Amino acid sequence: MTKYCRIFILALALISLGSEKAFADLFSSKIKGDVQSWALSPDDEIQVAQAVPESGEAANSTSFPNFESRFAKKQHEFGLSLGFGFSINIPPATGISGQRTEIRAIHFSPNFKYNVTGLWGNSFYRGALYWVVEPTVVISTVDPQKNGVIVDQAPTFMIGLVPLQLEYKFLNLGRSWAPFVFAGVGGAWGDFFEGAVEISTAFEFILQTGAGIEYFFDNGTSVNFNYRLWHLSNSNIKSPNTGLNAHLFSLGYSF
Repeated sequence: MTKYCRIFILALALISLGSEKAFADLFSSKIKGDVQSWALSPDDEIQVAQAVPESGEAANSTSFPNFESRFAKKQHEFGLSLGFGFSINIPPATGISGQRTEIRAIHFSPNFKYNVTGLWGNSFYRGALYWVVEPTVVISTVDPQKNGVIVDQAPTFMIGLVPLQLEYKFLNLGRSWAPFVFAGVGGAWGDFFEGAVEISTAFEFILQTGAGIEYFFDNGTSVNFNYRLWHLSNSNIKSPNTGLNAHLFSLGYSF
């Protein structure tokens, strides 16, 4: 009996040692598996690297969407602008008595713009040059006056077309707005000459130049505010031809 007890105790000891070794191996493999599960696979490392951009790329995450294609060469857009203007004594009147004719008017101008150059330049002047065709209607809202005396009855009008106009937008990838400058020449017809002694014919040439700022939306549209110095004269077809000058301010929408 004692012999069997000894054999039984020895067997239990061997089983116990084997179990402890098996448990140790199992625990060790479990630890290794957990550590491996915490480690990143090559694909995970790539995804993390892509999710955390370098400092130079961080700024581009807020860059203007579709910048290159939107301002590419041959791109075009249509627009409308509405504003208010008034005649000015520039240059100071000489050769006509008293002050210049005072005119207050609203103006409406649809337009077509065609990108001639596409994006060019790598400095502050980076931008694009546009050819612009702009019809315009200017209608006086109060009776024109000269030296405080009414010289014509409102509304008076001028209908014009500026087919030769250039506009340059100063564009930057990191912003959704752009300043711009423009200048153009065209012709107009109307009855301003009946009250304004600075001009003497129904047909007048238009010279205009100005500047503004434009804000771009992601859907391809934009809004702008612009100022222009507007000049009417007949190039000495008939005298007097002092010329009528005005400040015009506009709000515009392009699509």
